Amino acid sequence: MSTTVWLVCHAANAALRSGTFPQVPEVPVPGDDAEEALDARALEALAAWRERWHARLAGGHRHGEAPRALTSPASIARASARAAGFAGATTGDALAETAFGAWQGRRLTDLAREAPEALAAWTRDPGFRPPGGGESFDDVRARVGGWLDTVPEAGHNLIAFTHASVIRAAILHALGAPSSSFRSIEIAPLSVTALRRSQHGWVWVAAMD
Repeated sequence: MSTTVWLVCHAANAALRSGTFPQVPEVPVPGDDAEEALDARALEALAAWRERWHARLAGGHRHGEAPRALTSPASIARASARAAGFAGATTGDALAETAFGAWQGRRLTDLAREAPEALAAWTRDPGFRPPGGGESFDDVRARVGGWLDTVPEAGHNLIAFTHASVIRAAILHALGAPSSSFRSIEIAPLSVTALRRSQHGWVWVAAMD
């Protein structure tokens, strides 16, 4: 037997499409509804995702038991989980977005003009921390890897709505690959990454239609 962890990258919203670093931590959404985190394009994409993926993941067929749903604390992840049909998903701090420090709310194009050397270091060096208390990729990998290490080897399937940086970290941790490979992995919005754990360790499983 084994355990499968499905990692779903949250939907793209206007901020992501404009290349803006998210605010972390966010101001809690009243009532935990989080609808304002999604715009019409995101909702349309999530409706298509739900039609394609929800039954096969929520039902657990061909993969053992139905997975327990988790989500990052970020409103965009919670809203994505809800719109995808996993309204009961519980939040987990290990799934949180990277803390970007003083870069929160800033656009990539502005930083490329104002702090090109720092931005270049961020794209190349997994140990680089954005100014103002930001997390490095190595920091993210450490917390994500610590969480994955607690996942049982069998019978505890999970689906987690989270962020591209978290999914990159999970893949590299599962494969035992160097953190320097972090920029060689592209994670698209609403993509599904499957990691399977057994007594023999982790494997990265290609998502199947």
